[in-house]
Amino acid sequence: MTTCPHCGSEKVRRGGNAIWLVYLVLIALAVPAVLILHLNAAIVAGVMLAAIAIAHLVLNQRVCVDCGHQWRG
Repeated sequence: MTTCPHCGSEKVRRGGNAIWLVYLVLIALAVPAVLILHLNAAIVAGVMLAAIAIAHLVLNQRVCVDCGHQWRG
């Protein structure tokens, strides 16, 4: 079990500012791709989910639920 290096709490989740930045960039790219380029929304959503899964594996960032500390785990 992973513990927070700052406060020692065991309430740790994946995420952080880098992951949220990936989410926002993907949404900003997906909306014009579907509305302007007329791409299939299901395919765009599938690519987005794959990109999110890869981002979680590559960035490997953790967040403490109790104190909010972020670190690469």
